[in-house]
Order: sequence, then C-alpha cells, then structure tokens
Amino acid sequence: MNDTVSYMTTTDAGVARSPRGRAREEAILAAAVELVSEVGYERLTCDAIAARARASKATIYRRWSGKAELVADALRRQAQGDGPIALPDTGSLRGDLLAAVRATARAVTGTGDLAGPSLLGLVEAVRDDPVLRAQVRSQIEDGSARVGRDVCARAAARGELLTHVEGGPVVVVAVAHVLLTTLLHGAPPTDGERAALVDTVLLPLLGASPRPSPSSSRGDHR
Repeated sequence: MNDTVSYMTTTDAGVARSPRGRAREEAILAAAVELVSEVGYERLTCDAIAARARASKATIYRRWSGKAELVADALRRQAQGDGPIALPDTGSLRGDLLAAVRATARAVTGTGDLAGPSLLGLVEAVRDDPVLRAQVRSQIEDGSARVGRDVCARAAARGELLTHVEGGPVVVVAVAHVLLTTLLHGAPPTDGERAALVDTVLLPLLGASPRPSPSSSRGDHR
C-alpha cells in the first residue's frame, strides 16, 4: 500500500521542464530546505538560496514569486517526493482514512532520517508571515479537498453509504489533530490514537459507520 498522500498540492508551473531546468529547480529546492534548517525562515534570503544552489536570482523569480512560495514548494516536495501523489486504496473507507492520517503525520512532522523543515517546524513563521501563511493555507486546503473528494468518491463506488460527502473539511480535521498532538506531546499520534480519530471523529463526520479492525495498543510506535 502506498501512503504517500500529501496534505499539500502540486503546482502547475514548470510542469514541462527540460532535464536541465528540472535539475536546477531541484538544486534550488534543496538549498531552500538546507538553509531554512540552518538559519530559520526569518533570516532566509533568496540571495543565499541562489548562492547555495549556484543559480541566479532571476532563475528563482522566474519560477517562484518569492521565498514564501519557494519554501512552501520545498515543504511540499520534501513531504511527498517528486512524482505523482498516490492515494492509498485499502479497500475500505476506514482503511483509506487511516492511511491518509498516517501519511499526513509523516508529511506534517517529517520522519526517519529526513532532514530539513517540516510544517511543524515552521509554525512560528507561518503565524508571523502572512505571505507564507497564505501559501501554506492554500496548499493544505486544496490538498485536503482533493484527498477528501477522492477518498469519498472511492467509498461511494464501493457502495459504502455516506450521509455527508464533503471530505475536505474532514481531512483538515486530521491535519489539525496531527499538529496539535505533536505540539503538545512531542510526537505524532500513535497507531491507536489515529484509529480512535478515524472511528470516533472522521467516520461520524462523514456519516459512516466504523468497521473496526484489531486496534493497536498505546505502545505502538509513532
């Protein structure tokens, strides 16, 4: 099962890039990730990104409107990798929601040896910078709407009955849960906590009945 669902959406700009242009873009995004981790968002400049990536500022501004859009794009790329976003197909609405929440936790917080900023690490910058806030909000809202729409459409095609079919706000609830849990507890939700979220919050919001599977204990890794 592929759980690379992202809470962020891709942008249309630069879809038809040459291999050279694609490599340059990747270098710029990598430089942005490195520098925002080293110096923080506030001290980050497009000059520094250009120097680290060995690119011109003109190249950056042809692709991005400024550092807020660039950092938001770097976050999205870091979260989902470079390639099509794959929605998990588990065979049930409950399973799809569990996989989406797990993928959201990975995207929001970063996992394993992944270096660089996560959305969680930029909470203060998102709060203080209205441009970055607008970029991140747009990506989360658009991505959540797409994930929710696709998950609900798949459930309907299976014959699963839903009384509410607006899935976007439900996915936003999942993102908020992951962020708040991680901020308050220092780690993302456990398997058991994710299952509880799906069974007691997300499925009821969609008007669906939970179909419990053997749940994980509190000792499950996060």
